[in-house]
Amino acid sequence: MTGYRERIQEQLGLLNMLNASGLNTYGSEVSSGCGPTMRVEGRECINFISNSYMGFSVHPKVVEAARQALLDYGLGIGGSPLACGTTTWHVKLAERIAHNYGKESAAIFSTGYQALAGTIQGLMGRKDVALLDNLAHRSIIDGCILSGCKIRSFIHNDMNDFEQLVQRTSKQEGHRMVIVDSVYSMDGDVAPLPRVRAICKAAGVTVMIDEAHSLGVMGSNGRGLLEHFDMPDGAEIISGTFSKFAGAVGGFTAAERDVIQYLRHYSSPFVYSASMPPAVVAAVYTSFELLESEPEWHQRLWDNVNFMHKSLKELGFDTGDSTTPVIPVMIRDTEKTLRMNRTLLDRGVYASPVVHPGVPLKKERIRLGIMATHTRKHLDRALNIFQEVGREFEVI
Repeated sequence: MTGYRERIQEQLGLLNMLNASGLNTYGSEVSSGCGPTMRVEGRECINFISNSYMGFSVHPKVVEAARQALLDYGLGIGGSPLACGTTTWHVKLAERIAHNYGKESAAIFSTGYQALAGTIQGLMGRKDVALLDNLAHRSIIDGCILSGCKIRSFIHNDMNDFEQLVQRTSKQEGHRMVIVDSVYSMDGDVAPLPRVRAICKAAGVTVMIDEAHSLGVMGSNGRGLLEHFDMPDGAEIISGTFSKFAGAVGGFTAAERDVIQYLRHYSSPFVYSASMPPAVVAAVYTSFELLESEPEWHQRLWDNVNFMHKSLKELGFDTGDSTTPVIPVMIRDTEKTLRMNRTLLDRGVYASPVVHPGVPLKKERIRLGIMATHTRKHLDRALNIFQEVGREFEVI
């Protein structure tokens, strides 16, 4: 065999070894909604694997909004946004997002991946230069590849290295854009936006941020990184996804009106994809309303986040530089990470093992996503299990 078949067989060999050993927990069958607990492989487990930080995907008001839109519109709208795919709900949600970020307009994409990749593909060209944190999300990298632009990287959250990169690229022929994650999905740390903005403003570099893990989470009202730093003009372009704060699917980009109008006609992932189902759009819109009408969920989230950070550290776990609901429990060994995660699942904690190439070697970890709907009973039980398993595997 040659070409792709050889690669397939090589990778399947590794996967088959994991399956035979019982260590493969990726894609485990789930038979319940995304609440603080989930039914996984037939057992009830505490849910730390999802990114549904607010727990809104199973909120009664969200479910009812989706149900009513499903009755009104059916399963899907049957076309791209430029055809018949821009419903009243799509217009309302776009306006809500633009208002959330103080921008003139917004576009709704079918997925968060498409929003990032499609926005970069639409705005960048072969003469342009993308300045990326070396932990940038894959959708950002793929968007740069689609656009054909040059990619230059700087050390993660290292503003001295970033400033030097800006200086080194100052004579580039095309436009320069820095693209950073607001909250980094594996480490849970936050982009230093004030410093990024100051460097870019002086050098004429556009700032684009990925709000995937920040929307609904960061800021006193959950409006994201700009609110967190009190920087309403902190970025020209803001993209993100609804798969985190709303536990749904879909993505967005907010910017000046002309930029959004351009993307709606020249971003390939936007133009050539079917539109988000109206039922999902209605549910996401209702999730935005909940951020304002039921602010207690935002407070509960941060109460839980602070409690878990403090408790895990007191037990002796290494959680890196995280300050957010994304908490990495560092293991730094591939086999131990997989074995420990399987043991946690068997004892009722559903979490995510992250190994190479998802993270560099010796940076393997078990990643936790904290939810507003976790009760103290859930968290105490999980901590007891972590303590037992951590000691068994000599992590603590």
